Amino acid sequence: MPAAASHRQPEPLAWFGTPDGQRLLAAEQQAIAPILAAKAATPTLWLHPGSTAGVSVVPAGLSLRASGIGFDGPLRCGAALPLASDSFSAVVLQHVPENGARALLDECARVLEPGGRLWLFTLNPVSPYRLRWRRTGLSIRGPGRWRRYLQASGLDCSAHTPQWLGPAWRNGTRSPELMRAVCLLQADKRGADLILTPARPTRWQGGAVPA
Repeated sequence: MPAAASHRQPEPLAWFGTPDGQRLLAAEQQAIAPILAAKAATPTLWLHPGSTAGVSVVPAGLSLRASGIGFDGPLRCGAALPLASDSFSAVVLQHVPENGARALLDECARVLEPGGRLWLFTLNPVSPYRLRWRRTGLSIRGPGRWRRYLQASGLDCSAHTPQWLGPAWRNGTRSPELMRAVCLLQADKRGADLILTPARPTRWQGGAVPA
């Protein structure tokens, strides 16, 4: 049975309810809306940190908000998702709490169907926007670390490169894209490879010869 959870947002995810956090969520919604619209006819799972700054998005099949010890919404649960394996064609995951991140990625990989895709939104640790989430308790990992986490969960990132969203910082010596506040990673769940066994060539055998 799903574990009961508090409706109170935990620190540090409560930072996303501030004006600075809402600005990032609003930028992410512009990417999430077409993802959910493209998957409208299939089951989708959207895990998010809460308020979305009033930006209209296409509703997901199942949308859960991070809460005190897990998620709440249409159902309440802890990090272990009470959902069937291989049941969602797409998972959108916004800002994984560092506590239990690896276990949550494992759960997302489990409920994702073979051929499905996961979209992971993370904060960019090298962006100047990081000054706005200082001393909030947010523990930030770079895209390389997150890609290794995804691969350890059995997901494949090789076909995708990181994308950068949110406020940009312009400097003549550095690319503004890499300075944006949010990094979007994608990973696919590969099914079992189809192995075709080649037919054995007909081998002539000695013996009786047809008349």
